[in-house]
Amino acid sequence: MVGKVIRSEALIEAHPVPELIRSGAFAPAVRAGPSIYVSGCIANDLSKSMGGQTEEIFDYIQLALAEEGFSMADVVKLQAFITDIDQYGEYSAARKKYFPHEPPASTTVIAGIIIPGALIEIEAVAYKE
Repeated sequence: MVGKVIRSEALIEAHPVPELIRSGAFAPAVRAGPSIYVSGCIANDLSKSMGGQTEEIFDYIQLALAEEGFSMADVVKLQAFITDIDQYGEYSAARKKYFPHEPPASTTVIAGIIIPGALIEIEAVAYKE
């Protein structure tokens, strides 16, 4: 592998399915040169609203980035998969809390998510020289 897998105990414990990371099924994030690629994340608490799940996911992304000294200000691209277009406004409002001034490039796709109850899954790319 060209990149460095970012897999700390804090990230494992914060993940909704920590045994997947421990088993090596996937990496929570990978650093490749000046970029970090954060794998798609869902919330731990699936009883939360779209906005609540979104905020929980962004907190996890923040944790993954911090492992390598990055911050949300270094995020250059987001891709979100949401289950219901009618809840897009909640996602957008939560995203604005984390990116209040200069938002990253962003794609949102309406899709089914493999985990029942998950309303959203988000992946991110960050860049820092």
